[in-house]
Amino acid sequence: MKKLKVVIMMALMIIFFAGCKKENQKEFSAELAKQNEMNAGKYSIVVDELAIKGEEQDAPTRTSMEMVAKMVSGTKITGDYQKDTEAKLAKINMNIAALGQTVPLNMYFDMKENNPSVYLSTEFMSKALEIAKEFNAETPINAKDFEQFKGKYIHLTNEDIEKNTAGKTQTSDITASFNSKHFVDYLDTLDADSFKQEGNTIQRTFTKKDIQGFFDYVKENGSKKEQASIKDAEKQLDQLSSYKQTTTLNTKKHAQKTTIQANTKSNGTNLSLKLTIKNDTKDSKRKIELPKKSNTISVEEFTEKISAGQQQGQFSQEEFNEILADINNSNEQITPESAEQVKRAYKPYLTDEQFKQLEEALNAKTTMAT
Repeated sequence: MKKLKVVIMMALMIIFFAGCKKENQKEFSAELAKQNEMNAGKYSIVVDELAIKGEEQDAPTRTSMEMVAKMVSGTKITGDYQKDTEAKLAKINMNIAALGQTVPLNMYFDMKENNPSVYLSTEFMSKALEIAKEFNAETPINAKDFEQFKGKYIHLTNEDIEKNTAGKTQTSDITASFNSKHFVDYLDTLDADSFKQEGNTIQRTFTKKDIQGFFDYVKENGSKKEQASIKDAEKQLDQLSSYKQTTTLNTKKHAQKTTIQANTKSNGTNLSLKLTIKNDTKDSKRKIELPKKSNTISVEEFTEKISAGQQQGQFSQEEFNEILADINNSNEQITPESAEQVKRAYKPYLTDEQFKQLEEALNAKTTMAT
């Protein structure tokens, strides 16, 4: 599915950076510009259908791929966003509904050129862990490991971001080429009748051929940096065997709806995706305030604390329940000395609540023995 990142990239490119000079094209472009100037809104992204079919894989692998596709199909992301162009700040809130769970994901962006950074809320971690355990019951991290980060934001600096994207094409570098006069001029070469207007709505369908045509236009007319970015984007486009995107704008409600159908084939695996994206824009006078320093934690500190918790090898609740059951069901006598030895042995691996329950169980057995 990583190869379909280009699908979202194409959608955003067309939704935010289009423009043209024909009548319907004029209104299409003007409405896009108006919506792009609005600094807030609500959105939703729905995976209407994901299908993965393997031609060269064995039966168990094909079954596994089909199962993943069924689980992802129906995933819905909803939320709201706000941007401050002058201060170069933005925030986005999202709720990811998948596999019967809803994972909240909240982020702030400080987009200053010299020192861009991202603030990621830790609120999503416990819910994400629950989903992870659906696939791997042996996950070494427990929900209690995240309790120490409650209310915190992980601060990812520009250096942190570069470490995680080393050797990879930067999405911002690619999309930067689309925010230009070239796309406006290219759309002016398209058939004016392909922009359909009905009442308050204007619609245009874009295909893989349209996107390739734009790439060719930039390769002929763009700067060296733009041409280099387009070559990288073109490689991603080549991974799609087909692409169709229909964008509908409502000039009265300042809303947009985009449906996408994309297909890719790689290493004997066929993947097809259907998405629906909705965006309702508005203006907001609220100010964006980044998380206070006291409520942030660096990537290094976060990693160290998580690693420390894992190194302690703390028992899961299931494992602790078995230990407690063994003590309660034991017919052997427990002396005060042996009880203290058990406490000292288990204390580093238990939470405060678990240790309290262990003490109560040992005390009860010690009392019975005396």
